[in-house]
Amino acid sequence: MNRGTRIAATAGAAFVVAAVVIAVGAVTEPEQRPAPPRVYSSCLAADTEPVPAGGDPCDGR
Repeated sequence: MNRGTRIAATAGAAFVVAAVVIAVGAVTEPEQRPAPPRVYSSCLAADTEPVPAGGDPCDGR
């Protein structure tokens, strides 16, 4: 086997391996994570600190 044939065979094998890796990656689906719960506020100001239970998020503190 001459040098050119070996290079072509190596390149072909690398292409096949890359195609298999891409195909396997496309078949496996990432695990779906649930969306985080949404928090709605009636205030126009952005909340910078968590509000304690029963607290008023619009009291201006």
